[in-house]
Amino acid sequence: MRTKGSAAELERRRKLAVQRVHDGYTASEVARFLGVHLRTVRRWLAADRDDPRHGLNGKPHLGRPPKLTVDQELEVLSWLYAKPTSFGFATDLWTAPRIAHLIDKKLGVHFHPRYVNAWLTQRGVTPQKPQRRPRERDQEAIDRWLAQDWQRIQQQAQEDLAHIVLIDESGCLLGPLLRRSQAPRGHTPICEQPGGHRDKVSTIAGLSLSPVRQHLGLYFQTFPGAYVTAPTAAAFLEELLKHLRGQVIVVWDRGPIHKGPALRRLRQRFPRLSVEYLPSYAPDLNPVEQLWNHLKYDQLANLVPSGVLHLNCLVEATLEIAGEDQQRLRTFYEASELPFPEPVALAS
Repeated sequence: MRTKGSAAELERRRKLAVQRVHDGYTASEVARFLGVHLRTVRRWLAADRDDPRHGLNGKPHLGRPPKLTVDQELEVLSWLYAKPTSFGFATDLWTAPRIAHLIDKKLGVHFHPRYVNAWLTQRGVTPQKPQRRPRERDQEAIDRWLAQDWQRIQQQAQEDLAHIVLIDESGCLLGPLLRRSQAPRGHTPICEQPGGHRDKVSTIAGLSLSPVRQHLGLYFQTFPGAYVTAPTAAAFLEELLKHLRGQVIVVWDRGPIHKGPALRRLRQRFPRLSVEYLPSYAPDLNPVEQLWNHLKYDQLANLVPSGVLHLNCLVEATLEIAGEDQQRLRTFYEASELPFPEPVALAS
């Protein structure tokens, strides 16, 4: 069996052994020192006598030749940019057995699925959870909104010294949102929850940006055991206007609770309020979506509350802490696909 180590390392060991013998050590002493057999040291000495210049030079170990050529490897990796259904599979799930099957079928090379996993990892391919995306999403319309409407909203905010407020709604169920947790093998953690209960805490939140200082503010309201409706959304806006002076531009999605008589009456009473709508099926443009991720997937994951009021207290406490952290609020913007607005240039 070949000794472990690179060709250069093994060559250095051979030359060190011969040099130690020349320095007066016995072959047995050198063998014990290096942890090799006596016959190995004698073989090195003989090689040095037969060819003093090259007898001890390292020889690279080429190993077993790869089963796939470079072009074949590139072809396999290119498959992963397409959907598995385009290769005849029933679902859009790439697995090692499926890839091994395709390699065998298309290239005539057999790989064990376990080896395919290691082979893919070495080439930068990792298991990833797919993102959901509605078929109705119109990326061209979203790009136009970012290039035109979002630029217009920012320009209006600069001219009117207006606050921009992104608003969204969400809900936290009594049943915990489960994430992987460390546990001894064979002892799967248990999160007990009341069966058959769909109670939740609904929440509406607004992330505001001041026009001059670009200070971020978080405003929210919770609704234990209830839903956010058009009247409650309008009432939330009215409370928001009590905290923000001057012009306010609200940006939210096109949901039905963001329209209707309650909102029209509010806008008539408060002319300083402007309302803009995000493009359809584009939640990733709203930084408040990142707030919900922070709340549900980070802070309250694996939580088993005792009831709706307990859950409501935890939701409120988590949002209050987030609202006091400017850096965290900024990360919500940075994690979204909405460019952060440019600061207002004050006249000198």
